[in-house]
This record gives sequence, structure tokens and C-alpha cells, in this order.
Amino acid sequence: MPESGKFGMQGYNLVKLLKRLEDATARLEDVTIYQEGYLQSKVNGNRDETKVISCDTDVKSVASAQVSESKADAQTIVEDPKEVIHFKKFIQDNLVPLSKLSDSIDPVVAEAIEILKSAFDCQIRLIQAALISKKPDYSSAEFGNALKSLNESVMKLGELKEKNFSNKYINYLNSIADGAPIISWVVSDTPLSLISDFKDSSQFWTNRILKDFKDSDPNSTVWVKAFLGMFNELKVYVKDYLTTGLKWKEDGIEFTEALSQFSSETENEKKPVAAPVAPPAPSAGGPPPPPPPPPAAVFEIKDDATTAKDEGAGMGAVFQQLNQGSDITKGLKKVDKSQMTHKNPELRGSSTVAAKAAPPPKPKKPSTLTTKKPPRKELSGNKWFIENYEDEADPIIIEANKDESIFIGKCVNVLFQIKGKVNAISLSETDGCSIVLDSSISGLDIIKCHKFGIQVEQSIPQISIDKSDSGAIYLSKDSLETEIYSSCSTSINVNLPIGEDGDYVEHALPEQFQHKFTDGKFKSNVFEHMA
Repeated sequence: MPESGKFGMQGYNLVKLLKRLEDATARLEDVTIYQEGYLQSKVNGNRDETKVISCDTDVKSVASAQVSESKADAQTIVEDPKEVIHFKKFIQDNLVPLSKLSDSIDPVVAEAIEILKSAFDCQIRLIQAALISKKPDYSSAEFGNALKSLNESVMKLGELKEKNFSNKYINYLNSIADGAPIISWVVSDTPLSLISDFKDSSQFWTNRILKDFKDSDPNSTVWVKAFLGMFNELKVYVKDYLTTGLKWKEDGIEFTEALSQFSSETENEKKPVAAPVAPPAPSAGGPPPPPPPPPAAVFEIKDDATTAKDEGAGMGAVFQQLNQGSDITKGLKKVDKSQMTHKNPELRGSSTVAAKAAPPPKPKKPSTLTTKKPPRKELSGNKWFIENYEDEADPIIIEANKDESIFIGKCVNVLFQIKGKVNAISLSETDGCSIVLDSSISGLDIIKCHKFGIQVEQSIPQISIDKSDSGAIYLSKDSLETEIYSSCSTSINVNLPIGEDGDYVEHALPEQFQHKFTDGKFKSNVFEHMA
């Protein structure tokens, strides 16, 4: 083969070999690029998964923290006692619907129910405080201040009734005002009977409401049913939880301290809740610490110790002097005759004995808390009610018929004049009151009265006196045969016009009796002192 042909074949093979090397190199570069992209994507994927896992962990930790906080809050919340829970339920189930129903009747009626509801709301604090405190003295000023809001509610209802006396819905106000003293059940030992009594007092007016509004206002029937139902539900609550009034704790704290705790809690509940504020960053230099507390009252302690020591020393000195016997007169100073007042009368006028300093007035013991009610004079059916009058300058005149009765109660220093013939008269719990009457069919009852006076112008069959004192009775010539019955009464004098020219002669009713057991029974005779 010629040499040119050999060189051509070799050149062809070399070119082909180079091309194949270039193809192999290109393929290797493609594989390298693919592998780098794959590795980069794997690295990015791992980073994303790490972020997701960390986020999930944070969410779970936050959720667990919230759950733990909610559990802690749930543990710190203390439930109210069952007495408080059910009393709040009583208010929610009875007073709240009654208040809404009163809005549809009259604004004044709604106002009265709101006053009554606020009084029951105040009793929640009393029940709470009583459960953790020991029983206080009911006659103390502190306990009286605790009941001040309840008394003010009763007074407001009485004033509201008097101010709206000509209102069309006055019977609604009468029923609420007469039933309002029901809130005093908390200080009663027998609250069940107290609730029943005030329900009966209110029911007299609710019957009139049904009579006047049954046809014209259908809501009146619903209102009466709800109002009387309040008494029944309160009886159920009291019977189940507080049968003898407030429940006290023998080893509890002071009542005023317990009441202040629940007062602060009530105020905090009424305040709006503010958004939490981030705590301020700690400063480099804070204010100086507060000064230390003042030292103990050393001087007061020394005074007390000195006083006790002086008292002990004084008593010891007294006994020491008593033990001296006849030597005790050695320390006396001889008085000159010129200084003796019994031998020198002119010295008596100048020798004055220093007046003894008057002792400070003793503090008055606080009286039992009572509610002063507004005066009342009205005819209810065939019975007159005259109550709560005090220090009236002019006599109160009642003109009544023979089928009407008169009840006079809780009055002070008032003169009553009853004109006409009446059925019966009752005088109860008065002080310094007098009655001038014409005639009575049944008689006169005097119960728990102090310093009373009775004058009969015509006739009266009998007079009954119970638990009264310091009374004077003047009978007319037509009532000399009046029968007088007395029990647990003292200082009762009866004046009869049997003297000269019709003058009155005073006779005291006997107060002392002799009881003697004879023939199997006691015989009682009036004990007379023989001069």
C-alpha cells in the first residue's frame, strides 16, 4: 500500500477517536450537572422539613402551655357555696322575669321591683360573709351598718308608694311595699313563718289587683302569679338551705372583715377588665428602698409597766399600813385650835370642798335595728289602719261606722278621737298614746302599750289589757258595768265618776294575788295589804 494511503487511514481514525472522546466528555458533563441538581434539591428539601418540624414543635409547645395555663386557672377558681349558688338562681328565676314583666305594666311598678331586686342582691354579700364569719351581736352598730342598704330599700318603697298615691297602679305599689319587709328573713330565727306573714299582707292587695285589672289587663294575672310565686320560691330556698336565717361559722373571722372581703370582690367584678400591659423594662438604677418601719412604742410599754408596778406598790402600801395597828396614827399631824372649823364658825364659809368631777357619760348601748315606716291611715275593707304616727300636735280624728273596726299600732305621743259607734278597737305597741271614744260594740283590746290613756264617753262592754303598763282608764256613768280583763300588766288605774258632783275616783287594779292549793286545785285571791 502506498504511504499516502496509510497516512490517510490514520488521520481518519484519529479524527473519529477525537469525536468519540468529545461525545464521552459531553455525556460526563451532563451526568455531573444532573447529579449536582439532584443533590441541591435534596439539601433544600431537608431544610424545609426541618422548618416544618420546628414550627410544629413550637405550635405544640404553645398549645400545651395554654392547656396548662387553663388548667391552672381552673384550679384557682373557687366555686360559690351551694347557699349562694341557689340564692343567685332564686333571683335570676324570680326577680329578673318579674322586673321585665313590670316594664310592660307601668314604669313606677318597674322601679319598685328594681328596688326590691337590689335589696335581694345585697343579701348575697351577707350570705357569703356569714358562711365564713362568727355570729356578731345583732344590736351592734357594725351589724346595723351592714343592714343599712336593706333598710333604705324598704324606706324607698314606702316613699315611692306615698308619692304615687293617686297612681292608677297604686295597688301594685301597696303589694310591693307591704311585702318588702320580707328581706328581713336573714336576721330571723324563724324565717319561714315570717315569709308567710308578709305574703298574706301582700295578698290582700294582689286580690284587689285581680279585681280591678283582670278584664282590662291580662298581664295583671301573670304579674300577681309571679309576685306571689316569689314568696313560695323563697320559702323553698330557706327550707332547703337556711332554715334558721343566716348560717354562721363558730370559729370564723370577724363579720366586718368577711364583709369587706366580699365588698372588694364585688367592686372588682363591676370594674371593666383592662388589656394586659407589658411590664416595664428594668432600669439601671431604681429608686431607693423605703425606710424601715418605726421602732416599737417603747414609752407606751414602759408607761404600762410603770402603771402596773405603781398599782401593785399602792396595794402593798395599803396592806402595810393596815398591819401597823395602833402605830398608824403616829404619822398624823396635830391640828391647832385656830384651824378647827367646829370651834371657828367663820372658817366654815371659806372651807369649800372641791366638787367631784362628773364622770364621762356612758355610751349608749345601740338599740336593735328597726325600720321607720311612713305614717299610714287608710280604710281597707271594713277595717281602719292607723300606724307609725309620732309626736302629732293635733288629734287624729277617725269617723267610723258600727260595722267597721279600728287598729292603732306603733304610734308615739298621739291623741286619737274616735267618733261614732264602732265594732271593735285595738291599740297595739304604742307609747304615750291616748284614745277618746264614743262607744264600741265588742270592746277595746290593749296589747303591749306603755303610758296609755282611755276615755269612754258613752258605753263599752269590756276592755282587755295584756302586757301593758302605766295606764289610766276613765269610764262614763253608762259604762260602770264594763268588764276589765288584765294579764301581765302593771300600774293600771281605773277612774269612775262616783264622787261628789260626778268627780272621778281612782281605783288601782290589783297586781298581787294569793294562790293556795285546796281541795285538789289552786284557788287565787287578791292579796290586800291591811294598814
